[in-house]
Amino acid sequence: MGQPPSAEIEIEASPETVRSILLDFQRHNEWNQHWTLTALDSSKQPANLKPGDKIKIVTKGMVLHPVVVENSASSFGWRASFGGIVSGTHMFHFTPSQRNPGGTTLTQKEDFGGLLSFLVGALFSPAKLQIDFEANNKDLKAVAEKD
Repeated sequence: MGQPPSAEIEIEASPETVRSILLDFQRHNEWNQHWTLTALDSSKQPANLKPGDKIKIVTKGMVLHPVVVENSASSFGWRASFGGIVSGTHMFHFTPSQRNPGGTTLTQKEDFGGLLSFLVGALFSPAKLQIDFEANNKDLKAVAEKD
């Protein structure tokens, strides 16, 4: 498939602020045009999700039920499996900015694996995913910098 889709953006807000906006699933509809996220266990707040917990993602007519793989101060991510033969691990990394003191470098990326991962390019356009990641990052930046 080549290079996995990845997008990075500088945000003039702390990593804690950027992470808290991303993990405020109930308010995603106010800024996120690309997907909705929901914790499958409604008793859990997104900030308290642990590896192994499931979330629901609705995107472009697809419904996915990935498993959280990381939820730390510096990263949030999940893994979705497509028929057990292809999987995608989607990660957000919140890194203190080296360019903007007090700011965040937000990186979003997707790594594909599995027996038929070489077919991912035929199923999902990596260029389209790249565009979506960049747009999503810009939307998150706008919300984080508004406060």
